[in-house]
Amino acid sequence: MSFEWRTDEDDGWQEGPKREKTAVPQSFLRRRWRFLLVALLGIAAVWFVVQWQINQRVATATVEVESELLNTHNFVLRTAVEQDEDLFKSNLSGRDPEWGEMQKTLLNEGLLLNRPMLGWQHVPAPDPLTEEDVTITLDPTFNAAELLYPQTYAVQIPSGETEMVTLQQTAVYRLGERRWLYSPPLDDFWGDWITQGGDYLTVAYPARDREVAARLAIHLDQLVGQMCAELVDLNCDDDLRFHLRLDTDPESLLELNKIETMLTTGLRLELPAPTLVGLPTDDAGYEVLYQAYGVQLATAVIAHQIEYDCCRHQLFFRALRDHQLAQLDLQAWPLTEEMYSQALTNGFDGDVTRHWTRRWEEAPPQFLQVWVVKDPDPIWQQVYMLIEFLTAQEATVSPTEMMRLMDRNSFHGWARDVLSGNYYQNVFATQFLEYIYAQTSAGQLAEPPIPLPKGSITLVCENYANNGPESQVFTFDLSTGDWTERFAGQFTDVYVTTTDGEHFVVSEYGYDVPDNTYKFSLVTEDSVQLLEEAEIEAQAEHGINYFLIDKVAGYLMRYEYEFRDGQTYPVSMSLRQLDCASDNCPEIPLDGWPIFSPDRRLLLVRVAPELTASAESAVSAEPQNEFYVLSLDGQLRQSVGQGDVGFWLTEDTYGLATMGSNGWELVTAVLPHNQPRFLLNEADLLAEIPAEERPDNLIINQVMVNPTNAQETLLHAREGVTSGSFGPDDPSYLFKLTLTADLASVDEIELLRMDSFSGVVGFSPDGRFIIVGNYGYSGPSVTWYLLDQETGQTSEPIITQGYNLSWSPDGQWFIQDTDNYLLLTAPAYEYQHFIPHGFDSCPQVILSVDE
Repeated sequence: MSFEWRTDEDDGWQEGPKREKTAVPQSFLRRRWRFLLVALLGIAAVWFVVQWQINQRVATATVEVESELLNTHNFVLRTAVEQDEDLFKSNLSGRDPEWGEMQKTLLNEGLLLNRPMLGWQHVPAPDPLTEEDVTITLDPTFNAAELLYPQTYAVQIPSGETEMVTLQQTAVYRLGERRWLYSPPLDDFWGDWITQGGDYLTVAYPARDREVAARLAIHLDQLVGQMCAELVDLNCDDDLRFHLRLDTDPESLLELNKIETMLTTGLRLELPAPTLVGLPTDDAGYEVLYQAYGVQLATAVIAHQIEYDCCRHQLFFRALRDHQLAQLDLQAWPLTEEMYSQALTNGFDGDVTRHWTRRWEEAPPQFLQVWVVKDPDPIWQQVYMLIEFLTAQEATVSPTEMMRLMDRNSFHGWARDVLSGNYYQNVFATQFLEYIYAQTSAGQLAEPPIPLPKGSITLVCENYANNGPESQVFTFDLSTGDWTERFAGQFTDVYVTTTDGEHFVVSEYGYDVPDNTYKFSLVTEDSVQLLEEAEIEAQAEHGINYFLIDKVAGYLMRYEYEFRDGQTYPVSMSLRQLDCASDNCPEIPLDGWPIFSPDRRLLLVRVAPELTASAESAVSAEPQNEFYVLSLDGQLRQSVGQGDVGFWLTEDTYGLATMGSNGWELVTAVLPHNQPRFLLNEADLLAEIPAEERPDNLIINQVMVNPTNAQETLLHAREGVTSGSFGPDDPSYLFKLTLTADLASVDEIELLRMDSFSGVVGFSPDGRFIIVGNYGYSGPSVTWYLLDQETGQTSEPIITQGYNLSWSPDGQWFIQDTDNYLLLTAPAYEYQHFIPHGFDSCPQVILSVDE
């Protein structure tokens, strides 16, 4: 028997019966797949068409909505620039009434776009914003939108230059029932709060501003560290830490505009978030933003560290703060060379004690915060100059310590402490003024542009401490630079006048009952001539006076007068020659006021009539002055007519403003024939004034002739119909006439000035400058302006105590006088030579030039 081994793998699985396969034709399969593919493609095409139509409709709707938004926003911007609340609130959302009221407040304060508290001046765009300018983000429902839009600001950078910087502003709008409305942001607009700490500063800011705020936090922390390291006597403790919150409430813009905010905040301060202020678009914008935040933070740090008692001696605090901000490179020191020159030209006396207690209410808005104050009254410049002067002194304490010492009530006490006791009140002002002059371009020149004149300057100074005039005379030698007092101890309780600096009329008055005594002397360096002694009843409305009438002619006038009805009337007038002025010498009797001819040979005498007409009568009804020509030798006395104003053109040609058939008219005449030659009348001058500003009447007040060219004449006219109605606010008009060569007619009339001014007009001795003086109605001063006929430029205002400018004969120099210094000025070269004196009130100044 045999066995055959088999395994399970050899046996395998038993196969079942196989089904027979049915063959499908290939053509049917192809048709099926082709049908399915076509169906799918059709569906996709339909979907794409529908989707394209939807996108087109969405895009069209988006464009329409964005266009409506842009138009609304441009309208809102225009109302913000114009500060038109009525139009502004028509597009203002009422969703949050408190927010809406704050927006209206910002609008009315000019802070919706402008940022004066940061030193930024908003520059409105000339054209509306376009789609390319603005980034608009719409919500999916098309009911809300955010706009990012550019705004331009003029900003002074630390170098002192002004740059135009663009910042992005943000606005939120919601769709109302009929239009888009300027709206408050939703709760999720700002995001979560983020806190970032540094060595000295912890900053909290909203997530929306993370990008710029995180960068600011680092740099502002470094700023505090820099302050602690560089500002002497700031005294930062090791654990010093400030906390800054970048607030999302728009009220923070209003708070920042308040002066005291950064001065009383202590260790915790709040500033508007960058989105509220403006977001930078480039590095220049970021630098401007950093400097703006840096100024506010540095102010708070300084105020806290010195324990400032807000708000004592505010102008001095601000100047000291700005001195340190300039040191930190946060802003420019605002003084310029022109400011130093202008301070002297304005007559600044070096005394700033009156500013020590000046209050915020007296200062312009944002007086503390803004970088450069446009203050029409340059008080701030004077304080800044003082701080600059003090910090330059060797004995002075640090600016930080100066601030701590401001708890002193007295400026003099503070200055004494600041200078460590080296403060001497009687010389401090002079030292300060000398420093100011040294900062001017003239003060930094080794030599003046033209040689200084040779000769002297005479001052007649007055002291009224004893209820009467007491004059002193001082002379400055231009070659040696020395002051000397003339007639020292020679006279007491006297009043002195002079026109040439060589001859002085000394008047001594005795006020006793029943008589007043008068004693007049003519004094020179070598002699004293008694002119007259008289006694007049104390109660009498009567008086006598002597004065030098002309600097060149060499004549002295005696004038006796009386008071009636509130006016002064002459009793008698006469002239005496200076070389024979005593009462033993012959006199030239006069009936009125004399005007010397250019060669000093003839007089045109104006005889004023008794005023019999009422004060309200018209000029044409008022009595006219009588004029006559008188020779100094008495051989000629000839009546030449009536008029209001008389003047000389040449040695034998004169002119009058007189009444004609159609109002007043200006005529000239030639001696000895005296035949009037018509120049112009009132209607001719009125025609030169713009119709919308033309007055009904003009009155000629002064006529002045160019001493080097008789064809050039100035007419000073004023509005009014009565001679006594002129006031400080009444319009005045200055005309320049160009006459023909024969001085018989007018070639040209030019209106030079049309505003409210008073005072005298005239020409410089060389005829180059036209001079206009405006009297100060609140005090004894005159503000002068010089019009350069060669360049057409008008000078800055020149303020003097005296009522005239004393010129050198060649017109190259004149003297400007102030309380304690003189400015010897060469106007053609814009040069000023500083001469201190410290004699206080000196209204008479004479420039005497050696020939």
